[in-house]
Amino acid sequence: MSDVTSADWADGFTARRALAKSISAVESGGPEALAIEQRALQQPAAAHVLGITGPPGAGKSSLISALLPHALDHYGAVAILAVDPSSSLTGGALLGDRVRMDYRHFDQKVFFRSMASRGYQGGIAAATRASVNVLDAAGWPLVIIETLGIGQVELEVMDLADRVAVVLNPGWGDSFQANKAGLTEQGDAFVLNKADRPGLENAKILLEQSLQCLPTATPPGVFSTIATDGEGIPELWQALSNLMQVPAGEQQSRRRSAAIMEGAKAQLLQDFEEFLASPAAASPETAPSEGAVDLLQRFYRQRD
Repeated sequence: MSDVTSADWADGFTARRALAKSISAVESGGPEALAIEQRALQQPAAAHVLGITGPPGAGKSSLISALLPHALDHYGAVAILAVDPSSSLTGGALLGDRVRMDYRHFDQKVFFRSMASRGYQGGIAAATRASVNVLDAAGWPLVIIETLGIGQVELEVMDLADRVAVVLNPGWGDSFQANKAGLTEQGDAFVLNKADRPGLENAKILLEQSLQCLPTATPPGVFSTIATDGEGIPELWQALSNLMQVPAGEQQSRRRSAAIMEGAKAQLLQDFEEFLASPAAASPETAPSEGAVDLLQRFYRQRD
């Protein structure tokens, strides 16, 4: 069992090593991961969660780096979960924090974790949800999730984040018609980063026209930025900050309910694997229906 306790989480800003060990255990899976997430879910939900998604190369990491000083001024501390492609040899993250963004001069105010996708679909890692809950329990007021950057199918971040910003580039308009169905449905704000590139106005027109078709009273805002020199960043942060100030209770409740359901599913899978490895499963005297009943009983005991 992990040596991370609720007391460690209550002092989450200083117990960085304990927090990192918790997330490592969650990534490894198994009974310890379930125990850690269940312990985290016992803490009151308080964190705001912001998702940053978009195609590869859109400048998501640079944008987060540019937003970070503003986020720190507002929240005081920020945790970042960045999902990376996986090494085919080790299963670890290929990019990591050393080449993504310069956050180290913020000292203890920023917690950065690079997570390997390990083939998990949807632009996030399998352990992202549990890691968000651990960071929430540790007291980090804002958690930013940077998705892998695989395009249209990155919809799972919507279930994890309270708000989602979609990052695109000028010149993306030619492929916009093929991708807009997925991306326009998941964004609360849209960012045309690298706005110094040709095609900005055309991309903005195409994007705004598509957003007008959404069944919402007020379409999401469209913002132009050049993250590398800070252009447009204050305006973008103000808009994101306003979005995050909308009472988050409903989103946090939904996020916690989804986490509890995922935990129950993981527990049921673990029980199933344990049952298959048991002598009873190998016995010809055990009927399939008996095994099913046993699993259901375990599941309902877990819920209670």
